[in-house]
Amino acid sequence: MKKAFVFDLDGTLLNSEVRISPKTYQALKKLKEEDHLIIIASGRMYASTMYVVENFLPFLKGNVIISSYNGGYIVDHNEKVVFEKGVSKESTVKCIKFLRDLNIHRHIYINDKLISEIDDKEIRDYSKHSFVDYVLVNDLITEIENSSHPTLKILAIGEPNKIDLVKKLAEKEFQGEFNLMKSWDTYLDFIPYGVSKGNSLKIISKIYNLDPNTLYVFGDSENDIDMLELTKNSFAMGNAKEDVKKVANYLLPSNDEDGVAYAIEKILADDLDNVNI
Repeated sequence: MKKAFVFDLDGTLLNSEVRISPKTYQALKKLKEEDHLIIIASGRMYASTMYVVENFLPFLKGNVIISSYNGGYIVDHNEKVVFEKGVSKESTVKCIKFLRDLNIHRHIYINDKLISEIDDKEIRDYSKHSFVDYVLVNDLITEIENSSHPTLKILAIGEPNKIDLVKKLAEKEFQGEFNLMKSWDTYLDFIPYGVSKGNSLKIISKIYNLDPNTLYVFGDSENDIDMLELTKNSFAMGNAKEDVKKVANYLLPSNDEDGVAYAIEKILADDLDNVNI
């Protein structure tokens, strides 16, 4: 019977070198050869997610469903956009002013472009990590106000303690305007209210006539929790945060120990009873 697999990228499919290991490559190739449905659900922008597919998993091109921007931009296996939701201009401008006042790095994503108003270490490191060039502008607010496309995401980057503080303050400041998600200890995503990886899987499940509870879902971070909660087949990586491990039904070896490949082998052999480490 054909199955549907959902993979987060960073900390899950990608190892700490931001690469796909040979074992993981072969495991995913086997899924493709057996014609199982593969969904990648990432906080990354679409261009960054596609870079990973084209350069590390080329056999998936034209055979993968992509949920990027934490579920705000969904592209089906024919590379057709089936869902897009951005933040209102008013909320986006308000958010940039809020982050400027806190003196924390911020950048935005419009029309699948990575845009910053400061050429700092954070944007250079982020650009390298995400395999995408950045656009430098004088003023993010002008960029937002003049754009005919919505802002899909705002990202704040800073030390873990500062990011926790920003999140706390933002939850009070922006009730009902943003869904706030930490994708790393140092990254805080401001995404449209109501958008999440879990909601994107509900949308995909309707399109492809899937039962969300039968999806095989893999993740490691806070932004993976609501998609892991959708299914009985939920897998947390050994490197996952404790609150992620708590919601998953299965705990795997880490992303540097081929945890995903290990699980795929067990699933295809119908041997899930022996998965927990």
